[in-house]
Amino acid sequence: MAFEHLYASQESPLLLPGQIIPAFSLPAPDGRAYSPWDYKQREHLLLVFIEDPQRSEARALLWAFASHYQAWREEQCALLTITAMSVLINKEAQDSLQLPFPLLADPAGHVSRRYIPMDQQQRTPCIILADRYGALYQQWIAHHEQELPDLADLLASLRYLNSLCTP
Repeated sequence: MAFEHLYASQESPLLLPGQIIPAFSLPAPDGRAYSPWDYKQREHLLLVFIEDPQRSEARALLWAFASHYQAWREEQCALLTITAMSVLINKEAQDSLQLPFPLLADPAGHVSRRYIPMDQQQRTPCIILADRYGALYQQWIAHHEQELPDLADLLASLRYLNSLCTP
């Protein structure tokens, strides 16, 4: 399995390829709580961790994901974005950008701490790609949103994962 770790850590990663990703349930602006288990055995899952959806870099990343949302869905992949902001701030961002995927609120960082190593807990952006069984396939951690892989590379990884998981 492929695994990418974009920035060197003093500690080992919390998640290893093939490991089942940690469960969580976080609120979204639509009033619903979302969990990775909502998608298990049906869809791959892309988790995108950002700090503040109102920052211009994060907005650009969210807009890029929204612009290519149909491509994610065609590859049987759900997208959840976890922010360090409140549900109210996420709602404002989701409405202004007209995002087709939920922005989940993790202001205390309880979920982020389970996915991102402690030495990188400055709310650095992170992308997790898990297969439809909930196992980690790839992980990217960066200092800034611009350092994350581009969407074409992410889609290529997803298409390859689909080729492995499709009989």
